[in-house]
Amino acid sequence: MAAEESVARCLNCEAVLNGPFCASCGQRAVPPSPTVRELAGDAWAELTGYDGRIARTARTLLFAPGRLTREYLDGHRARYLSPVRLYLTASVIYFVIAAAAPTLQRSAAGSIEAGGLRVGVVSSGDADLLDADDRRKLQTTVASASPWLRPMLQALLDDPIAFRRRLFDAMPRVFFAMLPVFAVITALFFRRRTFPTHLTFATHVHTFAFAAGSVNELAKFSRVPVLAQAVSVVVALAMAIYGLRAFKVVYAESWARTTAKVLGVAVLYLLASIPAFLAILAWASFTR
Repeated sequence: MAAEESVARCLNCEAVLNGPFCASCGQRAVPPSPTVRELAGDAWAELTGYDGRIARTARTLLFAPGRLTREYLDGHRARYLSPVRLYLTASVIYFVIAAAAPTLQRSAAGSIEAGGLRVGVVSSGDADLLDADDRRKLQTTVASASPWLRPMLQALLDDPIAFRRRLFDAMPRVFFAMLPVFAVITALFFRRRTFPTHLTFATHVHTFAFAAGSVNELAKFSRVPVLAQAVSVVVALAMAIYGLRAFKVVYAESWARTTAKVLGVAVLYLLASIPAFLAILAWASFTR
């Protein structure tokens, strides 16, 4: 504390200091050389959210559907993490868990699973995904497949592990690009709000989806198929209920109108997701 008080001017903007923080830029009054205590304090603040923002944001997002969006739109922003930062954090956590999660049940030959995404050929992350018999069957399928499917099947046959890795490389970018698509579709049904409102809402809804998906992927580490399937059902129901309640809170329409519009949004978003899904497959198939 004495070292901080000895600093007469802000080291960032050189404004005269009248307290522990600069009135011009907000930087804390610190000596030129950081101390171990200061570095440890900064690390603790970033990891734990000492001001309560992380815990408050997570609690509001997970247990009060739509409220986080309402709080943000009402201007209560300093007390919560920003929508984009929250989304990116949740998506990184999800994809890390999904990439490491085991596949509990091997499907038929020529089938591989990547984080819950089933693409013609889906399997576990083990080193030996396809045995000799599987490869022979897959080679026959590749030879008789249509020109549209052949590159994907050949990529799976050549290196299933690399194909799975490329899927996970592409998915975060495509999912992020789908945020404005969801916002546009929502705007078609809820016309009285501005586009930034829809985009903020889309970010929060997708963040919850990643959080719920992370729980689903974590259940796979139990290596108990029945438990993982039960968790998957619960997560799907939770996402449906959460989405409906969130729409109701943010857009404040009757339950009947909200339900009808949410169904419309869901159908259009599902149709819009098909090209995104194909783009992911194309990326994984042609990028070597």
